[in-house]
Amino acid sequence: MEDEAWQSIDIIKNKQGKPHVLQQKVKVYTSGMTEESAGYTKPLLEHRLVPLEKLTK
Repeated sequence: MEDEAWQSIDIIKNKQGKPHVLQQKVKVYTSGMTEESAGYTKPLLEHRLVPLEKLTK
C-alpha cells in the first residue's frame, strides 16, 4: 500500500520573526498487513512552510 504524508524537518523564522515548520512530503509504503505494520518512507521534492501555531493548537 502507498500513501502520502508530511514530515516535519525543521523550525525556522519568517521575515517577521514568527516561527514556521518546514515540512517535506513523503510517500509512505506499508506491507498492507495492518496500519501499524512496519514500512518505509521515501522523501519527495515538495516542501511547505506551516505556521507553528497551526500545529501546536
